[in-house]
Amino acid sequence: MIRLLIASPFPAMRAGLRALLNRPDFQFLDDIADSDDLLDLADTLTPHVIVYDFAFDPDGNFESLAQLRRALPMVRVLGLSDSATDPRIMRAMQAGMRGCLPKTTPGEELASAVRQVAEGLMVLPPTATDAILQRLGSETESESLTAREIQVLRAVAAGQTNKAIALKLGISEHTVKFHLGSAMSKLGAASRAEAVATAIRKGLLSL
Repeated sequence: MIRLLIASPFPAMRAGLRALLNRPDFQFLDDIADSDDLLDLADTLTPHVIVYDFAFDPDGNFESLAQLRRALPMVRVLGLSDSATDPRIMRAMQAGMRGCLPKTTPGEELASAVRQVAEGLMVLPPTATDAILQRLGSETESESLTAREIQVLRAVAAGQTNKAIALKLGISEHTVKFHLGSAMSKLGAASRAEAVATAIRKGLLSL
């Protein structure tokens, strides 16, 4: 089941996306109309994919996306642009978006893109320029651990359970598991202990 969060300032757009993406393997968590609330809501609900209307960020700086990428790198974002040649696509992808399609994309194609983004794949309009593809292709998923991931790993190293970590950090156990899973993925670790050991060895975690 793919957990979805829809981000758009327009009620009609949010309702339309719900209708288009009404699939048995999708679970709608919530809709959001204000970019200032994006990070808090994503941290609370931990969606797999955020379907993100470009109108959600009218300034085109995608700062909310950049913050989301730093704090919750395992949350994937699929953007919906005004056109396949929208000049903001490159900035959005650099800010952390994993895919982008025009708002006119048919429902089946949009649902397929959501599934691909949820699997960690990159989705772009067929007319995306070679320059964009080459530049994005050179980027890797290898990123530094976020502050929250380091906090969770440090608590794991101290022998604390997920429940204890959640109480200490004021977050849910589900969110603890989410951050731990993200850290393990980045570190290529198969267990909690291996994640801690690898982070220490790479100098990403000091106890």
